[in-house]
Amino acid sequence: MTIEGIMKSVYSGLSILRLFSKEKPIWGISEISKALSLNKSTVSRLVKELVSEGFLEKSGRYYQIGLSVLRLSGVITSHMEIFREAKPSLQKLVSDVDETAHISVLEDSSVIYLHKIDCKHPIQLMSYIGKNNPATCTSSGKILLAFQRMDVIHKILDNGLPKCGPNSITDRNQLIQELKEIRLQGFSICVNEMHEEIVSIAAPIKDYTGEVIASVSIVGPRQRMNDNHFPKYIKSVTTAGQEISENLGFINL
Repeated sequence: MTIEGIMKSVYSGLSILRLFSKEKPIWGISEISKALSLNKSTVSRLVKELVSEGFLEKSGRYYQIGLSVLRLSGVITSHMEIFREAKPSLQKLVSDVDETAHISVLEDSSVIYLHKIDCKHPIQLMSYIGKNNPATCTSSGKILLAFQRMDVIHKILDNGLPKCGPNSITDRNQLIQELKEIRLQGFSICVNEMHEEIVSIAAPIKDYTGEVIASVSIVGPRQRMNDNHFPKYIKSVTTAGQEISENLGFINL
């Protein structure tokens, strides 16, 4: 199939999913065909694919939304909640340390930025909401990895350890040992690992079950974020992480 053919199939598949609503949650092949002006054989093929991937479920001669769509909905709702609950703490963090702050989540072997607030003098790292970076080269990525199960960590590390900055860790055993230490201390520091002369410090964000679902981090130039200020930065970042976690329902017993 050509690229044009693939894109047309994707568009038609999404069009089918958009038909399902609260007012009309169940559709048949003929109804879909008529509504979208597609022939029945095309609709039947696309619906079969959507069923196999869990986006639709068969109910007799008709179809309804499947669990895969509901899972995606849950992810979106969770991310929006983190975004909403994190904003005040993130603003306070930027005000306290005068460095740029991020909220990130883990996706496969990368960290994705959900939220970002710039300081007065941000560094030009081209970070933005939705951007992804290798988890193994960032403080936010390492704090998220540190709280994963070992089988998940090994699966992610199987993708390789990219060399981004001069201090990027490329030895698998060394990184695993560092992740164990990060989990114990409750924060992560990266110096010259994603970019040269850049420092980032991250702490975990937990949900009401105690699971680490995101991270809060600050990033700035080595010139400003020197070792003498690390204790202050660590306290500010971990405090922000605790505040956001509590807003999400986490209770520290």
